[in-house]
Amino acid sequence: MAPEMIPVRRSEDRCRSGIPVLQLRNRISALLVDSDRSSQIAQSSFLRYYGVDTQTASNGLSAFVLASASSSTFDLIIIDISLPVMNGLGLQGINFKIIGMTGCWCEMHEQAILDAGANKAIEKPFFPATLLPILRELDDEL
Repeated sequence: MAPEMIPVRRSEDRCRSGIPVLQLRNRISALLVDSDRSSQIAQSSFLRYYGVDTQTASNGLSAFVLASASSSTFDLIIIDISLPVMNGLGLQGINFKIIGMTGCWCEMHEQAILDAGANKAIEKPFFPATLLPILRELDDEL
């Protein structure tokens, strides 16, 4: 007996299931930096689900090395501000759109993220309602 075929979900199916639909017109690449492995897996899966080419790093120094490499073409860096080796506030001077995230949300952390040069501060973990507008805006800029 042949195995049962599972249908491929179309965007209309995703919309009906409550998962927001996003069709990117441009290729977007992101570097996701988070020291918590389970958060890193969940968040990078979310980005990949929406078609974002995603690389990951687990500390600020690794992120800095990846972002500084001459072959790096990241459109977006999403980085936790509380990282080992070098925290997420140490990426000043990197010429990418930077989203700083924190699991301890307060105005003081938000301001520290923005003062460090990030374009936006978000709460961790992020959800589609938070990140999809950022991806749409970035897609429009490319």
